[in-house]
Amino acid sequence: MAINNTELETEKMSLLPNKFYLVMTPSADGQAFDVTAYDTTDPKKPIPSAFFVLKGLMDIIDTDLDGVVQKGQMSVMDKMVELENKGEDVTSDMISDNIEHVKLGKLH
Repeated sequence: MAINNTELETEKMSLLPNKFYLVMTPSADGQAFDVTAYDTTDPKKPIPSAFFVLKGLMDIIDTDLDGVVQKGQMSVMDKMVELENKGEDVTSDMISDNIEHVKLGKLH
């Protein structure tokens, strides 16, 4: 799956300085995704610990994607069961307690 150059350049222009980003772009069918990591920190400064975390996450995604997916599925399923047992209709915003959902105009 490829992201077009215009979209990629627009994405890069929206990044803030002194941050690390891990961006996952799902395919149209939701069955695959691309991962892009960005570093907007000063390359002349000492390496911050967040850089090692980002590299570790990229390595885990590259070497143990099945394990990462399984861990995520288990986490989601546990929360879904808990909410369903309370009689609630589960939506993604109810199970993403450590992911901030950002509303983007017409998408929502």
